[in-house]
Amino acid sequence: MASDGPTVRQAVFDLLRIFRLTTIFGNPGSTELAMFRDLPDDFRYVLGLQESLVVAMADGFARGNRNAAVVQLHSAIGVGNAMGSIYTAYQNRTPLVVIAGQQARSLLSAEPFQYSDQAAQLPQPYVKWSVEPARAEDVPAAVARAYYLATAPPQGPVLVSVPSDDWDRPADLVVPRPISASFRADGRDVAEIAAALAAADAPGLVVGPVVDQDGAFAEVVELAERLQARVWSAPWPSRCSFPENHALYAGVLPPVRELIRDKLAAHD
Repeated sequence: MASDGPTVRQAVFDLLRIFRLTTIFGNPGSTELAMFRDLPDDFRYVLGLQESLVVAMADGFARGNRNAAVVQLHSAIGVGNAMGSIYTAYQNRTPLVVIAGQQARSLLSAEPFQYSDQAAQLPQPYVKWSVEPARAEDVPAAVARAYYLATAPPQGPVLVSVPSDDWDRPADLVVPRPISASFRADGRDVAEIAAALAAADAPGLVVGPVVDQDGAFAEVVELAERLQARVWSAPWPSRCSFPENHALYAGVLPPVRELIRDKLAAHD
């Protein structure tokens, strides 16, 4: 179809550039190659040996870069092979935009080889959101929404399934909008918590990965020292949210409810 506007490919790369997502991790298959025709010079493609590894690489890159990361996966079998690392990213609250391949729309009614049946349901429930847009024109809007949802608290992976013949179709215009990747508690709630801490005889703090993710590491150290409160890490911490060599650090809580209760019994 002739059009004076951008193709889906051009519109998606324009959005990724605005979102500062110019590094793409992937392991391509036949359904994804159309996305990378004439890859812009300012984009970097990081090839991995298999899908689970590229998701893991993107996970670390996103955390270190304090932004989402883009992962490109093959249709059904590729997403399936990556599910272990997608699950890890979901538990770690790592913002990932996963763009999965899909067979051409013109073939889907015949259930072609290596197509993804119910592509949006495949990664559930370990993504915040997943979609296969109803029209090729809607792909850029879906990618934009994926980024907004991935980076909104609580952060996590999202997936957009894109049929291979969508990339050369004309795209609907998408205007990027500013978003906030943080939120703050209501002032009355903070005052109530502050009053409870001030009145406590033996306060204790439990810190999770979001402390580091939200850049509150130094503030938590200051709070613990002011209260002289022992600090525990939540079970299975994916980030370091308190210095483990600090005199107030008490260790990592065990992932068992009864044992957690015993560890925290001395605190009020």
